[in-house]
Amino acid sequence: MAELKERQQFQIELAKYLAEKDFIYGPEPELYSPVAGFYSYGLIGKAMKNKVENAIRKVFTNNGFFEMEFPIVTPEIVWKASGHLDSFNDPVVICSKCKGSFRADKIIEEQTGIEADSFSDEKLAATIKDKSVSCPSCKGRFNLEIQRHPLMMKTTIGTDTVAYNRPETATTTYLPFKRYANFFRGKLPFTVFQIGKAFRNEISPRQHLLRQREFTQAEAQIFLSKEQKKKFDLFESAKKDELPLWTEDSQKKDKKPEMVSLADALKKKYLKNQAYAWSMNLAYNIFLSIGIPKDRIRFRQHHNDEKAFYADDAWDLEIELNSFGWVECCGVHDRATYDLTQHAKFSKQDLSIRQESGEKIVPDVIEIAFGIDRPFFALLDLAFFRRDDAKRTVLSLPTNIAPIEVGLLPLVKKDDLPAKALEIKKLLDTQFRVYFDVSGSIGKRYSRLDAIGVPYCITIDHQTLEDETVTLRERDTLKQIRVPISELNTKLSEFLVNGFKE
Repeated sequence: MAELKERQQFQIELAKYLAEKDFIYGPEPELYSPVAGFYSYGLIGKAMKNKVENAIRKVFTNNGFFEMEFPIVTPEIVWKASGHLDSFNDPVVICSKCKGSFRADKIIEEQTGIEADSFSDEKLAATIKDKSVSCPSCKGRFNLEIQRHPLMMKTTIGTDTVAYNRPETATTTYLPFKRYANFFRGKLPFTVFQIGKAFRNEISPRQHLLRQREFTQAEAQIFLSKEQKKKFDLFESAKKDELPLWTEDSQKKDKKPEMVSLADALKKKYLKNQAYAWSMNLAYNIFLSIGIPKDRIRFRQHHNDEKAFYADDAWDLEIELNSFGWVECCGVHDRATYDLTQHAKFSKQDLSIRQESGEKIVPDVIEIAFGIDRPFFALLDLAFFRRDDAKRTVLSLPTNIAPIEVGLLPLVKKDDLPAKALEIKKLLDTQFRVYFDVSGSIGKRYSRLDAIGVPYCITIDHQTLEDETVTLRERDTLKQIRVPISELNTKLSEFLVNGFKE
């Protein structure tokens, strides 16, 4: 319980900090009556979010995936076919005193630390009773009847066409399947992805960016045959790569995750096929590429009673946060032929592919599904700490994700130093985002930039006017070196990729 209170205090402190430093505003609209679950990316936050999206986009495209974009609003029949219309809902409990409504599994997790998202309605009610879970608003008791709340946001196209804001990007990525078949000339696998907005009418979102009503997703699909799943061409080059696997058996025995190579994971039957193992490894590398530390990541295997009925395999990539503990940030699912079969049935169109053998098949789908907001939040959560000894706050963001790469600081406002700094800025602007600052003491300016994660600061002083060199300072170590102006672009490029060297 002490650990839970410590996390809750960190949550409050971090949320306040992110608003003050222009990363995240909200809940929005702040000018009126804010509505939970809606946040703005601020002037610094939006720049960082773009970096996260582009890093993810780069990994997908480097691995042969093609990006598409589908409309956000989609007619009702799409969601009837996918199953969302009938089954996409959350368990709700109502406070008997103030009548407030809350998501049952999340209120249990918040107050007890028990992960309850796979609990049945009966088990949710029993846990609320046994653990004396109370209303966070008035401390009243909950009615123990679990209700179901639909998550789809309904709208109307024109005057009478019922439609919904999509609750995920994945379903809309399947719909142009016949177009993909033409683009890839009918040769499986097809590899596509989409980054875009999705909407869920959450009951009582209470975990900052982790649970929003409007959010950004990045989801990829691999369309392939059952034979290709078993023998996947790209597997061979990755088979020695290791993943932190937390199997269902290890979870039951309260064991820690173990690092297992893809080849061994197949031998031990933790994973079912080569294509799925490769997809998990790709997801892992995406999170490493944006700077999530290895020791903060694990893959949790879904329990048999947790998996969707059509799923052949399902694992979640989770990240251990300072604020909320272990949080699901990505799901890798073997969805078999479910999606294309459903859409073929409801659209009355043929969504099969003719193999070279002449056989017609409906391809299986392996899906890598995650949001942008959660890894974005994870990076800030893990980077935020206070250097009490130096009396400064540092946001130690990975250099490839930092919203501003370089701070440019004339030592004083006089003696032609600002003019020299602006001259240098023109040289740097072609490669880096540069923040020019002349306001306040040099110490305060360093602190301001440390606090928003700027990895390198350049100071222009009187020596600069004499010998065309500047002081280059690194954020985390505070180490400084003198660098000729003519070498700045090269040095910064090297340091941002490979780290600082004296």
